[in-house]
Amino acid sequence: MKTDTVGAKITMLQKEIAKISGQGGIFQGLYEQQVIISPKVCAFCRHALAHPIAASLCRVACRNATVHATASGEPYFYRCWANLMYVTIPVAPHNKCCGGLELGGFCIVGEQNDIRNAVTQLASTWRHGDPAAFLALVPSIQRISPSALRGLGSLAMETSFSNGINSSEYFRKQNERYVQQRRIAEAFADIRQQEVSPPDILGDTYQLVSFLNQHDKVGAMAFVSKYLAKLLMASNWDQTKLKAHVRVLLAVMTSQDILGGTPWAVATSHELQQMLRLENATTTEECCHEVADWIQQYFEGRTSSVKDGRSLGERITGWLLSHYQERITLSTASRAVGVSSSTLVHRLPRETGKTFKQLLSEIRLSEAKKLLASTALELSAISETCGFFDQSHFTREFKRAINLTPGQFRKLLHISDEALKQPSTQNLDEASMIRKARQSPRRPA
Repeated sequence: MKTDTVGAKITMLQKEIAKISGQGGIFQGLYEQQVIISPKVCAFCRHALAHPIAASLCRVACRNATVHATASGEPYFYRCWANLMYVTIPVAPHNKCCGGLELGGFCIVGEQNDIRNAVTQLASTWRHGDPAAFLALVPSIQRISPSALRGLGSLAMETSFSNGINSSEYFRKQNERYVQQRRIAEAFADIRQQEVSPPDILGDTYQLVSFLNQHDKVGAMAFVSKYLAKLLMASNWDQTKLKAHVRVLLAVMTSQDILGGTPWAVATSHELQQMLRLENATTTEECCHEVADWIQQYFEGRTSSVKDGRSLGERITGWLLSHYQERITLSTASRAVGVSSSTLVHRLPRETGKTFKQLLSEIRLSEAKKLLASTALELSAISETCGFFDQSHFTREFKRAINLTPGQFRKLLHISDEALKQPSTQNLDEASMIRKARQSPRRPA
């Protein structure tokens, strides 16, 4: 997104907020001294931004608030150098924060004298400081209640989502991580006070898994913060040690899945996917978030989709590639990518040229071909691994697609050593082999 486009969106966002709240906003760049002032900004703030010292104090306050708001994923409320109330929301096109939009200044009824004292006391320390101009503008400061200010912050955040400059999905995840870290910190403080012996990590791991086996989501989500706090304590906040403890949890969850009836290939495939996500985590906070996300996904029965700018066809294809082994329905898949079933039915053929059923079958058959070619698995095991109802369903779908049974297809791939020595590899082409098989006369039984 170009800078001029960002500036235009910020100006539009200011106008949209002003229409609803009647209060203008001030955008302060995070890394550049860029300032965009709405026409409806209060007179006190305008005077402060024109004052060399006061303007620098305003800029620092807004930047600090922007950093806090970005980290927490929610509006940040604070008081400025003059004791006025503000709320700041981050501006993050493409999920990269470039500054903050602050709304203020406000005061609560009866605070005018406190504001005058704060201005007089601070301005007296400035060189050639004269608070008279600021004091004259105090009566014009708009009054507001704390609840109304919270509402204004929520309004500004929601408007930034509908405006398109901020991603609701990105800030939702930021807020989830922030809340989780706060809960872990609280649990850590409680553990430090209550426990003197080293934590029983393995015992707590099986305790967490027992919540999963009992389908106790409330118990699991309440316990996970304490569990992660104990892992951090046992690893002494070392990321490598923390990942080692988490891998034990993954192994136990996988074994429980297999004992519960999940096919071995499916369970180990899921474990590998989670392991890769864990390896890509670069901080202890990200590691903790991955664990909490796994628990959440366990109860949801699906991987949450992230609307990252890809088309619906790309999102559903990516999701199916990770979940083709499961018993998938149209409603399950549509929820996973964040659209209605009707939307998926109508848009998918336009984007991919295939219906949902055709796309799922194509992915499953593609994986089945790989297993037929590269493993000695029984056909029943392959059908189960690839998500077919049973072996007969697998055989029907396979033959409908290429007019060969899975067994016939596997036999075609058994190329002799002499054939492999030939300089031409045309006979190794799957399409040509299938054509030859169809053309060959069948031997009488």
